[in-house]
Amino acid sequence: MALILFAASPLGPDFIYVMVGIPALLFMWAIAGAGAVVVSVRSAMRKEWRRCLIALVLPIVLLVVALDPFRFVRSCNYIGDVVHFIVSKPYYDREIAALPSDQRPRLVVFDWGGMAWASSGLVYDETDQVSLPKGRQSADWLAAASHSELSCEGYGVQPLWDHYYLASFPC
Repeated sequence: MALILFAASPLGPDFIYVMVGIPALLFMWAIAGAGAVVVSVRSAMRKEWRRCLIALVLPIVLLVVALDPFRFVRSCNYIGDVVHFIVSKPYYDREIAALPSDQRPRLVVFDWGGMAWASSGLVYDETDQVSLPKGRQSADWLAAASHSELSCEGYGVQPLWDHYYLASFPC
């Protein structure tokens, strides 16, 4: 839960959180898992089987996560980004509604920040051309995108709903 809540907060894309906060949270989780193993062993020695099994849940989950920790962290970050979007969606809807009516296609990038060489954010694209392969977008769309992070070579998007996309920008 802590990883998801931090990812949903403004700290999510912050360099210090990514490089120090995530490893610190995982380390504290590992310490709690070691404590759970001790509780489980003591409970087994006292023949308190129910408590022994309950205490083993955390170490088992930790072992599963240890097989692919990066996938686990990416999943928590994705869920956190979705939570961030859901909480802030009324704001984004108001910003899009406030655009001039002659601005077509409506294409807006909300940069959530990140590191100097990469960032993440949200894209609203009423034409959904942001998800098309490079070279398949219209000239109007390319002109609108040229003034945003979408002009960076190699951006990536994941569709959410209603023309919204989670985005990663390599610049």
